[in-house]
Order: sequence, then structure tokens, then C-alpha cells
Amino acid sequence: MAFAYEPGIYKTTKYLPGNEAQVGPDQLILIRTDGDFAPASVLLPVANTNNQWRFQMPGIKIPAASLNWGESLVKLPHEGFYRLTREFTFGDKGKWIENAIVQLGYTRKAEPILFIAQRRSPLTSNELWFSDKGVKIELDQVDEMLTALAWYQEPEKKDGNGASAN
Repeated sequence: MAFAYEPGIYKTTKYLPGNEAQVGPDQLILIRTDGDFAPASVLLPVANTNNQWRFQMPGIKIPAASLNWGESLVKLPHEGFYRLTREFTFGDKGKWIENAIVQLGYTRKAEPILFIAQRRSPLTSNELWFSDKGVKIELDQVDEMLTALAWYQEPEKKDGNGASAN
């Protein structure tokens, strides 16, 4: 029986058979299984905006002979916003307090990175700001010191022609 892929972001541990030049070990990938991506496709990161990856379309269909390749993947927590469940100390003098809001992102090698939420001074709007410079952490630290947060996502604004206005 073939491996059943779950959509989401993963870290690779092996080459994708038949696509070794594009997909090797220690890479961040997105698996999609919907519509034209079925039964499963690998999408590679192409651009990082606001600490979140955009992935290359249309992706690489996982060959039927390689469907069990998915068993070698490491499922990653979603990119997004979290709360620190304990104080986080890093480097020589770096320290973030318990309950601080952080953003979780990844390098192209699927290494987790945390970005701390900041209020800018002088305060000109009621927004949190996240630097594009973060602190790498180990994958096992994600589950042990982060709790996912929920937030309202404002719908994308459309112009009169139905195109994105952003």
C-alpha cells in the first residue's frame, strides 16, 4: 500500500527518486495533494516574505514508484505565530521572556527560526513588528517551548476586476 501524504511543510531526509537534482536531503518543502497536485506534489521554496515562504508552482509530482518516499519526511509545525511557554535564552546575552509572542519560520534547510514580536518606538500604530533577523532553534525545542496562537486574518482586498489590490 502506498504512503498517504498529508499536505503541509516538511524537512526532507532523502533524495526524491527521479528528481535528485531538485529534491535532496535537508530541504524545506511543501506537499500539496489537492486538485492538479494530486495524488501528491512537492513544491520548493522560492521567496521569503515577512518570514514566510512562497513555494514554486506547479511543483514536482511524486512518481508512483516513489510514493513511499514520504515515510522519510519530517513533518514541521506550521509557519506562524506562537507564545513562548518558558523563558528562552540564546547566545551570550540574548533572552526572551516567557509568554512573549514569536513568529516561527524556517531556513531553506528546514531549520526553525524564531522572530520576536516588537512594538516600535515611537508608537505610530497599534501593530506588532517582526524583524527579518531571527534566532535558530532546534526542532525539538519547537514542541517543548511554543504554543500556537490564533489570529484573525483579514480577507485579501480585490479591485473592481477581481484582482488582488495588495
